[in-house]
Amino acid sequence: MVLTLLFNLALLAIGSGLLLKGAEWVTDSAAHVARRFGTTSVAVGLILVSAMLSLPEIVVAGAAMFKGHPQIGLGALLGSVIINIGLIVGVCSMIKPLRVSRVMLLRDLVFMMVATIIVVAMALNDGKLDRVDGTVFLLLFVPYLINVYQQEKVLGKKEAQKEGKQIVNTLELVGKIGIGELKQHYGIGAFLIGGIALIVGGTLLTDALIFISGTFGISDLIIGVTLGALGPSLPNLAAAVQATRRGYEELAISETIGSNIFTLLVSVGLFAVLAPMTLAPSSRMVTLPALLIITFLFMGFTIKGTVTKREGAVLLAAYAVAVGAELVYAVAH
Repeated sequence: MVLTLLFNLALLAIGSGLLLKGAEWVTDSAAHVARRFGTTSVAVGLILVSAMLSLPEIVVAGAAMFKGHPQIGLGALLGSVIINIGLIVGVCSMIKPLRVSRVMLLRDLVFMMVATIIVVAMALNDGKLDRVDGTVFLLLFVPYLINVYQQEKVLGKKEAQKEGKQIVNTLELVGKIGIGELKQHYGIGAFLIGGIALIVGGTLLTDALIFISGTFGISDLIIGVTLGALGPSLPNLAAAVQATRRGYEELAISETIGSNIFTLLVSVGLFAVLAPMTLAPSSRMVTLPALLIITFLFMGFTIKGTVTKREGAVLLAAYAVAVGAELVYAVAH
């Protein structure tokens, strides 16, 4: 039993490591593409960034779904949204106050808040996520794309160039934790190797999560929200911390908002279409309320244009409370 536990903990570590490396190589390749699109199409660049930032948890969710444990996958997706706000923004704003641009507030932040409310409301309404819910989420992503495209047309040249540079910087940081020294990892070979590493890493991580869930009698969803979400979020955390330290504070906010919109509407939407499910009781009692509360906190702090160190501490504490509540619920039930 002890050896089996140690083996699965090793799988957890190896899977997380492969996810990190796979995300690095795939995103390095995407950064090369973004260098071209970032200067010609902010809309295309933003979608590319959002997809790349969400890729590790999508891989874990897909692996969990194909292995017959969709609740782990859903937990990883919802947990990543909570981590993006509570852990990533919380840690980064404690390093340095984070600025929020006017464009980000008007175009992205409000839409993220609306998307969160709709996803939580529909999930709590009947305790299910079915194909109708998933289709609604996917369709809601369309007006966001239209809004981004329309906003791009009215951006001044200077603002558009700034946002294009920010898009490339975000991908470079996630890919290799550095700016201005993009490695030559943008060929098709690097992309394929990175993709294989992501799939293998996601599979190993999911196997370990399934073992832990079954061995300790913890619900799949709680395992997904906690451990399943944390591993795939490490690349984003590392990138955001480096960005903040190097004076690119806005990246921590922009990657959080973009990734959350994509995860809630596209990732959860596709997941609901492919694997309709009845939600675990912990999601209705803990996960979804925690997601809504931490998003409201984030909205309240960012609406004034800056997230201070004290507010970052509040977000980090809210994340800790959310994880603690999940674990308490697991022990109690």
